[in-house]
Amino acid sequence: MQQPTDHEAERTAHRLQLPRSTQPQDILAMIRNVRPEATLQDGMLDLGDGARMVQDSDPRRSGRWTVEVPRVREDPAPEGMGDSHDYAAAFPEGLPFGIERDVLDLCWALGRRLYGAVVTDSGVRLEPHPHHVRDLIVVSPHRVDATELAELLAMVEPDVEYVGELVAGAERYALTFPLTEDAIEVRVGERSRPTALRAQRWIDDSVDYEIVHVTADPEEDSLARPDEDVRARWGEAYARIGRLAAVLAENVGGYVVDREGFLVAPEDLA
Repeated sequence: MQQPTDHEAERTAHRLQLPRSTQPQDILAMIRNVRPEATLQDGMLDLGDGARMVQDSDPRRSGRWTVEVPRVREDPAPEGMGDSHDYAAAFPEGLPFGIERDVLDLCWALGRRLYGAVVTDSGVRLEPHPHHVRDLIVVSPHRVDATELAELLAMVEPDVEYVGELVAGAERYALTFPLTEDAIEVRVGERSRPTALRAQRWIDDSVDYEIVHVTADPEEDSLARPDEDVRARWGEAYARIGRLAAVLAENVGGYVVDREGFLVAPEDLA
């Protein structure tokens, strides 16, 4: 593996392309969900660790950001390995690693949430599907038992079943809801303490309600270019997961975050 000895030893630049209407302050707010040390000044977003994003000075290209980052590469991806971000095609001579990988993942996630794309230093365009990440987590200060939660969620998903044997008073349990081919599970009991919510006084005693799309084919989540059938099933799961999250947040209380650590506003839930 080839790594620079410090942040200035070798650098590279990728590009994040977002809709022109995307405001820098909104981008900063999202980035701070996962990198709270990030700052914005004069069209430059400092991400820390030697990485930064610089907004294009041309107003016609205000949605373009040059992503300057230390270049850190490891070995090429093994043949046949799942690659949901399509990095193997973009970096055939060696995958991004360390801070470069972290920043590329962040830009890919921003592109997914904000309907944009990443253009790598090799000129490859990575355009994530908006529903590529469908799972949501409602992080709440309140715990609800399995029976009460099933009754609550039956308002929007009446075909609810318990996963496994229901044990009265159990701290960990799961509910399942059928989809056309797949299923949705609501899993209760973990405590993720996402960075975006670390300032909440109740976070150390919080409860996660994970709403997970369980695909019939586990390999599906590693698809970089889903076909029409997969996109349709992702869209169905995304909409129904959003409805479940909205009911949970409104009736149990708490905040909604996605798998990549970004807060999701109630109005953005499907």
